[in-house]
Amino acid sequence: MRWLCGALAACLVEPALGLGREVGYAEAAGQFASLQELQRCGDWKLGERSVELRLLRFSLYGQDLLFVDQLQAAADGTHPQVERGFGFVEFNNDHAEISLSQLRCTSDGQTRLDISGIAESGHDGTRQRFRIALDGLSGAYRYEASPSE
Repeated sequence: MRWLCGALAACLVEPALGLGREVGYAEAAGQFASLQELQRCGDWKLGERSVELRLLRFSLYGQDLLFVDQLQAAADGTHPQVERGFGFVEFNNDHAEISLSQLRCTSDGQTRLDISGIAESGHDGTRQRFRIALDGLSGAYRYEASPSE
């Protein structure tokens, strides 16, 4: 009985997990027909090489998903190829029902990418202005949101 009480108490104080699952970059990239928006964000200088960055908004599973591509010229130099993809768990959940608008992205030319826009919840209609600062070397990012009018 003590074990059951302890387990129940742990469940009540642990943060609740959201419904759905995170949709990864590879899954969305395989759904090219769902790509709704593509923006060139600039370039990063990584050592001796330069890579191009672009923002991708997919409409998949009844909502918008947000990703960034890091592109490098193919070995033969004929076309760019995706070297790395970045996703954002705040949006890329197949149960989140988020619509994204007013998307903007800018690069500092080194390793930082800033993304901003409006996210509207399909669950309750709330709108939030968001900002994401992505570090291209580590892949870590900082997400901030505030109510939008």
